[in-house]
Amino acid sequence: MTRPSTPAHSSLQTHVKPNLYEWSKQPTDERLAMNAVLSLYHLADHFWQAYSSSDPSRVFGTKNASYFRAKLAERDENFAILRDVAEAHKHMKLDRRNRKLTQSDQAAPGSTGFGEAGFGTGPFGGGPSIVVELDDGSKHHLSYITKQVKQAWDTMLA
Repeated sequence: MTRPSTPAHSSLQTHVKPNLYEWSKQPTDERLAMNAVLSLYHLADHFWQAYSSSDPSRVFGTKNASYFRAKLAERDENFAILRDVAEAHKHMKLDRRNRKLTQSDQAAPGSTGFGEAGFGTGPFGGGPSIVVELDDGSKHHLSYITKQVKQAWDTMLA
């Protein structure tokens, strides 16, 4: 049986996967990181368009893609962080009350010290990556967040 082809599947193949692959080769390149983040984030729009009419339960019955993205962020902490990185990149500064970070410069090349990020979420043995520092002071490796969101999309598109 072949997988159904929707705009969401197409976006995953033509944008998300290549962007993630290219970024993986240069993990501190901010341009490549933002290309990956933005393509993963906007996959929500493609998914909503693909299923809002034919199977509204797959988009939680939301009335538009914006509500769908908000619902995803409520249900998935990694998507919430990814959303804020993407939106801060576009707007420079967020003023939404339920944000995880405020400014675009909170996602930048850096590294984490022992115990600063979740075990196994960054480069083996430390080293530089794109690090997201949330408003609460916690640090997260953007590559781990994108990996988790990509896996969630793979599940939703299966």
